[in-house]
Amino acid sequence: MTIGDMAYGLMRAILWCLTHLVCRYRVSGRQHVPRTGSLLVVVNHLSWYDPLLLGVVLRRRVWFFTKQEIFRWPFVGGLCQLTGQIPVKRGQSDRAALERALAYLRQGRAVMIFPEGTVERQEQMLPARTGAAMLALHSRATVLPIAHTGTRRVLRSFRFQRPQVRIEIGEPFTPQLPAHISRKAALRAITREIMQHIAALLPPEVRGAYATDATPASQEITSLPETPKDRD
Repeated sequence: MTIGDMAYGLMRAILWCLTHLVCRYRVSGRQHVPRTGSLLVVVNHLSWYDPLLLGVVLRRRVWFFTKQEIFRWPFVGGLCQLTGQIPVKRGQSDRAALERALAYLRQGRAVMIFPEGTVERQEQMLPARTGAAMLALHSRATVLPIAHTGTRRVLRSFRFQRPQVRIEIGEPFTPQLPAHISRKAALRAITREIMQHIAALLPPEVRGAYATDATPASQEITSLPETPKDRD
């Protein structure tokens, strides 16, 4: 066990206590989480608190994309560095972040990404960017879909409230690369497959852009998905 592993475990224990103070959460499908092997965790994005909560819920260690500015914060930045989180530049393509995430996946680690790229204030799914599909395609990692509701209301009031949060962990799958199509079309198809797996775990009324089979084309990847606190 490394110092980074110990630091991650300590922070997870602290966040476990905090999370039980600020919300009531229920988890279904923990048995679907592979204990070992390359794992790309894909999740809908509702709040800056999402990665903190999911780090608590998943008993396996996970690495996250973290906006570059956070690495300059006192204490928090040091923890991000110590635990090997992935710094990412906002609003632009970040090849270094993608390569680091791919390296982690090829080492058999678990990496989490929010394919929508930003939080949605109305708790509806947004058309996804193709970053998650790119990682899945190049790493051949198993993909684990997770959907959740309720985190938008966590720590939103000065009054003591513990909103209900539901987390559904789906069955892992490996995206299938469609034959005889362009790379751009393949990324769109894999993105759609990933987002439909997430949407299937949500109530129909909050599936947003993925409420029907007529899924809109995903956005072309111009930058990596935004990270905690972006646009929140």
